[in-house]
Order: sequence, then C-alpha cells, then structure tokens
Amino acid sequence: MPEKGLVHVYTGLSKGKTTAAMGLALRALGQGMSVLVVQFLKGGGSVSGEIKMLSKIPDAEIIRFTDQRHPLFCKDGCDVDELKKSIRWGFALAKEKLMSGEYDMAVLDEINNCVKEGWLDVKDVVLLIKERPDNLELVLTGRGCPGEIIELADYVTEMTVIKHPADNGVRARRGIEF
Repeated sequence: MPEKGLVHVYTGLSKGKTTAAMGLALRALGQGMSVLVVQFLKGGGSVSGEIKMLSKIPDAEIIRFTDQRHPLFCKDGCDVDELKKSIRWGFALAKEKLMSGEYDMAVLDEINNCVKEGWLDVKDVVLLIKERPDNLELVLTGRGCPGEIIELADYVTEMTVIKHPADNGVRARRGIEF
C-alpha cells in the first residue's frame, strides 16, 4: 500500500525491539496491509504472545525456524555450522517471499544478530534492502546492527537499558517479556 517503502531498524541492548516491530506490523494489518514476519534465532522456545496473536490474522504470514536457537540459550550446546546453514536457508526463503511482491511489509526479526555473529553476510542484507520491491516497508530487528545497514535505513531506533527487573533476578514473565 505505501507508495515508497522505507527501512526501519530496531537495535540496541534493551528489551522492546521485537515488540516494537510487531506493533508496527499490527498497525499495518489494521490499515489493510499484508505482512510477512520471519523470526530468526527464536525457535525451540516459547512462542511469544505477539506471534500467537499475529498468526490469527489472515493477512499476516509468520515463519519461524524451530531449529534456530541462539547458542547462549542452548543448554546442551548448539551445532553452530548447522545453525549457520539454517539461517542462510531461512534468509533465502525470506528473500524469495518478500521479493514476490505479495507483501506490503516484511519484518526480519533478529536478522541483525545473525549478521553481528557472522552467521549471515552483511552484504546479503544490504543487497536485499537495495533490491526489495519499491513499496515494501522493511523492518530489521536485533542487537548489533552493522553500520552499513544503519546507513541505508530510514528509521533507526536504539533501545537502551536504564533499568531492568532481570538485574534483580526477576525472570521473564509470560505476556510481558514473551
């Protein structure tokens, strides 16, 4: 629906990057737009409340990879080579989907982490930004967004921790953190 789609980046060390992106997706859906959400590195755990709700909306397509979990959250260790392979396969799928022209907005959740960790080449994401359909609003989330992507983005928001209950031992709460 937008005449010219723009690029949004939500990055930083604090909570709220995915939530901000999902809020934007919900806003777009409420205005009759179609939305693709691709979640990297969030497989194997609980499905977030945002994803549960978005998956009930007909114009939202959600793609998650159950074999992708950040090594920090693998209790028994992760095969990083298999993780890289899954991320690269997932990125190719996401690119194919969003280049189809079927969507008004695409959210690539945690894509910045994939680049930061070296599991995905920044050049591939830069090329995607440059080659995407003109009307596609593209949202990229995750810590450590590289400068090359920030330079191309139209909106860049960095989430900064000032205070967080986890610092006092409060565990993630259903409906609030996930």
